[in-house]
Amino acid sequence: MVTHETSGQEIASRPRIGDIARAAGVSTAAVSYALNNRAGVSTQTRDRILDVAARLGWSPHDAARRLSSARSETIGMVIGRSAEVVATEPFFGSFTAGVSEVLSGESHSLTLQVVPDVDAEMSTLEKWWARRTVDGVLLLDPRAADPRIRLVEKLGMPTVVAGGPVANASVTSIWTDDEAGMREAVAHLLALGHRRFARISESGTLLHSMTRTGAMVGALREAGLPKPTVFELDDTPDSAETLTHRLLDQQVRPSVILCDNDLVGISVLSTLHERGLDVPRDISVMVWDDSLLCQRMSPSLSAMRRDVLSYGAQSARALLRMVRGAAPSVELHSVPSFIARASTGPA
Repeated sequence: MVTHETSGQEIASRPRIGDIARAAGVSTAAVSYALNNRAGVSTQTRDRILDVAARLGWSPHDAARRLSSARSETIGMVIGRSAEVVATEPFFGSFTAGVSEVLSGESHSLTLQVVPDVDAEMSTLEKWWARRTVDGVLLLDPRAADPRIRLVEKLGMPTVVAGGPVANASVTSIWTDDEAGMREAVAHLLALGHRRFARISESGTLLHSMTRTGAMVGALREAGLPKPTVFELDDTPDSAETLTHRLLDQQVRPSVILCDNDLVGISVLSTLHERGLDVPRDISVMVWDDSLLCQRMSPSLSAMRRDVLSYGAQSARALLRMVRGAAPSVELHSVPSFIARASTGPA
């Protein structure tokens, strides 16, 4: 890395136009045209230069960005999930609708991109910032030691993380109190006489999954009960069905299964019916994030409810404030509440 001395101290410099030109095999003039989105280079050359610039960690100088009156008037949201999950899981549609509702009354529009994994998310963020495609971004599904947060901090990119709280002073965090919500659900199920708990969880690296599992384990420990059986979903289409069979094939079958989303709960219900089990007489089922699907199932699914539409709206408003110069903050959106329906009953 190139360094220079200021007041006797060496500090790391950003890559310069010459560095980008050498790496891309073009002139410095071509780099300048590409970085400033001016005519003078072909689209193919511009894209190559911007890719190289993003790889080298280039971003517009903060002072230059402040001096420039030209903004993209766009905020970005990139979702690192399969297209099938984003298309079918109600959370993503409701959250995006909340964001769009806020932006419809503002000067900004929304750029949404669905990519398969975190690496692709980070590549997208780098390209967006290098090309000045967006003024800031919304991140979903925060993880432990999340590399995306380190990246946006390095880039100086206004960012709101939905799903924290995230312990990082450079981003705004909007969160729902999943710990309190899970404890409420466990208390309700304990009152129904349940003592054998199981959970089908999303990836254990996701903060919301970690929080929910930790709260469940803690609540059961305080009640003098053993740890629940926790299985994590993988990326295969039949993962929920496979894990349900595994739970049912255990020597001691659970009396209740708690699922991380409504689609998993529907798969669990279907598998239980295939195995000839009655819900809730033989086994109870509860899911996270209430939806119309939960209400229309037979039996209807007991669920944790939070207003995902307003969750997206609050996140969008927070990001607009950051884009306009506000300091990062940590904001509690809500505490999910337990909605009892036909899928949970006495153990």
